[in-house]
Amino acid sequence: ELWLPTDRKNHMGGLTCMVTGGGGGITSEATPDPMNKKDWYGEGEYGFYDITIGLSSMFIESINYDGTLIKSTHVYPKPKMMR
Repeated sequence: ELWLPTDRKNHMGGLTCMVTGGGGGITSEATPDPMNKKDWYGEGEYGFYDITIGLSSMFIESINYDGTLIKSTHVYPKPKMMR
């Protein structure tokens, strides 16, 4: 899952958070069928991230099992605090 700083479930103090790994496959707790809302957890039980790293930002795309782009965002560095 890709949690943006504005997402309700994100309690990371304004950080963008990527939740990855932790199993899947035959031992998965959910179905990859988006029509089955009863047993669907998160934005993409099966899938991957595409991350593009640039000099001024990262671009993150969450892509599900059939190649559909589910969510994307740009992540920028936190501005340096002046002392």
